Amino acid sequence: MTSEEAAVFEADPDSTAAIALRRADDAGKVVGLRVPDLDCWRPVVERVAAAAAPGRAA
Repeated sequence: MTSEEAAVFEADPDSTAAIALRRADDAGKVVGLRVPDLDCWRPVVERVAAAAAPGRAA
């Protein structure tokens, strides 16, 4: 990134979350790493999806 691009990125209120996501993505690229199957994550995904649903109760 250029200095200007970095400044724009850092001004974004979601920049911290974007960095955390990038770090988690990088950390997940470990050859041979054993992880739980997707069913383990279903409750988390459902909570996130419900929270992001249009018209959800606040």
